[in-house]
Amino acid sequence: KGVVAQEVSDDHKPDRPDEQKRIESCGGRVFAVEYDDGVDGPARVWLGHMDIPGLAMSRSLGDSVAHTAGVLSEPEFHTAEVKDTHKTLIM
Repeated sequence: KGVVAQEVSDDHKPDRPDEQKRIESCGGRVFAVEYDDGVDGPARVWLGHMDIPGLAMSRSLGDSVAHTAGVLSEPEFHTAEVKDTHKTLIM
């Protein structure tokens, strides 16, 4: 019998639809930097009027500049039931 992975968390990326909506409603912008070699970087959070801070996550502790653009320090909580049939838990 094969191993089946079950995700127990969601990454806080700026281009996740719910995170992007919150950031934009707070006046921030979400876009990836386009580099000269044609490779785009990850989506980042920017202030509405300046290309800073360029944070590649939508939640962060203590970043007062990013917080003005809609970045939060509040965690998300998820629960998952661990059963006797589960052999491994990797976090």
